[in-house]
Amino acid sequence: MDQLIPIRVRLLGKDYTLRVAKDDELATLEMAEYLDAKLRAFKKAHPEQSDLTAAIITGLAITEELFVERASQLDPGDHVNGVLRDLEKKLSKALLS
Repeated sequence: MDQLIPIRVRLLGKDYTLRVAKDDELATLEMAEYLDAKLRAFKKAHPEQSDLTAAIITGLAITEELFVERASQLDPGDHVNGVLRDLEKKLSKALLS
């Protein structure tokens, strides 16, 4: 198991200490900077919203980015081929019965 080291990240002006694998330190800091930038953009556009609301809405927006990215990498043919394989198995089973 990788040795965990403490790192400090700042989100919306608040410091958080995280324990991460040494190899993950730079990536975690980069992700925290990305999240902080998204949080700040939301708070700038909606200053009346609480930090908790900003965190939830920003989290959902980042999740949407992830899902869109994943979907763009999927081959629609893979899904169709899977459905066709399942149908073929069901038809074969029905014919043999």
